[in-house]
Amino acid sequence: MLEVRNVTKRFGGLTAVNEVSFTVNEGEVIGLIGPNGAGKTTLINLICGVYKPDSGAIVFEGKDITGLPPNKICHAGISRTYQIPKPFEAMTALASVLVSVLNGKKRSHMSLPDAVMEASYYLEFVGLFSKRDTLARDLNLYELRMLELARALATTPKLLLLDETMAGLNPKEADAALDMIWSAQEQFAVTILWIEHVMKIIMKATKRVVVLHYGKKMAEGPPEEIIRDPRVIEAYLGVRYAQNL
Repeated sequence: MLEVRNVTKRFGGLTAVNEVSFTVNEGEVIGLIGPNGAGKTTLINLICGVYKPDSGAIVFEGKDITGLPPNKICHAGISRTYQIPKPFEAMTALASVLVSVLNGKKRSHMSLPDAVMEASYYLEFVGLFSKRDTLARDLNLYELRMLELARALATTPKLLLLDETMAGLNPKEADAALDMIWSAQEQFAVTILWIEHVMKIIMKATKRVVVLHYGKKMAEGPPEEIIRDPRVIEAYLGVRYAQNL
């Protein structure tokens, strides 16, 4: 479904992503891990069109989408969440999802009442329908995470890019969020590329992991192998984590 081919992105003298290549197959949940500053979010921004690669190519469903603007990439079927939620703070939860419904794809045929019904459906799916009239700025962190998920799903993506969905959540909230993401994958047949630091979640949720370090792909494989890779232990997980396996 997605091919990242030797992609490089520089910011001045800093090479944030350095000739990274990997594929994501339809139906997979792929983990993207690595220490802070490894280039993970930059890579997501390249896939989404926020940045244009300096070299390399990004291919989605056989079409080269390298350098396309974010709206066209969204229309092609790729959506994302953010590590730090980016809500429309002065809009209600319902209005926030409505924006995604109307703008995520070309829906000129959809009436406003129909769009409201569809937005309500996604809010109900993530458990926020009772908060539909609440301003986004008044939601707690877990609710904001779910609002991000609802907005992303409302664009009807084929590929969903998750950026640290579990950040800041307590264990109970993290388990609930994981259940919600599993439900989304099953109900909407969405493929997932997932940046995450919580290795417990990565171990549960993924069958393949890509590891970045200093902008380069360090390793790739099943999570149970990755966590035993000496290079990954040294660069990211740490000896204490490895000793507790």
